[in-house]
Amino acid sequence: MLKSMTGYGQSQANRAGVILSLDMNCLNSRFFDMTIRLPRPMQKWEAQIRKTVQNKLRRGKVSITVAVTGEDEITAPVRVNLNRLMQYQFLFKEIREELGLSDTPRLSHFLSMGDVIEVDENGPEDVLFELLSEALEQAIHDVSKMREAEGKNLCVDLLQRLETVSEEIETITKLASRYRLDDVKRYRNKIQEMVGNASLDEGRLIQEAGILAERHDITEECIRFKSHMNLFRTYIEDSDESGKKLGFLLQEMGREVNTIGAKTDHVDISHHVVNIKDELEKLREQVQNIL
Repeated sequence: MLKSMTGYGQSQANRAGVILSLDMNCLNSRFFDMTIRLPRPMQKWEAQIRKTVQNKLRRGKVSITVAVTGEDEITAPVRVNLNRLMQYQFLFKEIREELGLSDTPRLSHFLSMGDVIEVDENGPEDVLFELLSEALEQAIHDVSKMREAEGKNLCVDLLQRLETVSEEIETITKLASRYRLDDVKRYRNKIQEMVGNASLDEGRLIQEAGILAERHDITEECIRFKSHMNLFRTYIEDSDESGKKLGFLLQEMGREVNTIGAKTDHVDISHHVVNIKDELEKLREQVQNIL
C-alpha cells in the first residue's frame, strides 16, 4: 500500500502529576531529516528518539516538539552515604592524631563533602523517559495512520492520471501505425521535389524515403513507454515505500515521450505528446510526497 510522507501526530502522557505533550509533524523529503525540541533534562535521549522515529517512518522531514509541565512534582530521593561518612570520620581521626590536633570535626564539615549527601536521579528520569516513550509511540502511530489515509487518496489520483496517459499513448500508437505507409510516400514525394528535374532511380527514391520514415518511427518508444507505465501501475497497487521507484519510472517515461515529440512530424501526435507531458508533471508532483 502506498503511503504519503505527510502526517501529523499529537499525544499526551501523564503520571505522578507530570504532563508531557508531544507534537510531531512530517513533510515530504528525499531523505530522512529530523529536528527535535526537547526540555533540557531530556536532551540526552535525542539520539535514541531519532533512531526510533527513523526506524518507524523511514523518510520525510520530521519535526518534534516536547513540552513538560509539573515536573517539579517529581522529587528526587535524597540519602546519606553512611559508608563514605564513616570513611571521612576515620580519616579525620587519623589526621588529628598524626598532627596532634585538638579540633574535632563537626557535622557541617562532613556534610560539606560533595559525596556524602546523594541525590537519586533514577526515579525522576525513569518517569520522564516512560512518559516520553509513551507519547512518542502514540504520535508515531497517528502519523502512520494519516500517512496511510493520504496514501490511499494519492493512489486513486495516480491511477486516474495514469489511465489518461494510457489513453493518450494508445492514440499516439494508432496514429503512428496509420501514418506509417503514407509517410514513405510522403517522404518519397518530398525527396522528388528537392531533386527537381534531376534523374533519380525509383528504387533509390524508395530507399531514401524508407530511411527517413525509419528515423521518424516511434514504435519502439511507444513500446518502452507502455512497459514503464505497466510497471508504474504495479508499484502503485502492490508496493510499499515505492516513491523513489515511481519517480524513476516517471523520469524514464518523460525521456521516451520527449523522444516521441522530437521524432514525429505529425501535428496531431505532437498535441497528444503535450497532453502526456502535462499529466506526467502532475504525477511527478504527487509522487514526490510518496514514501
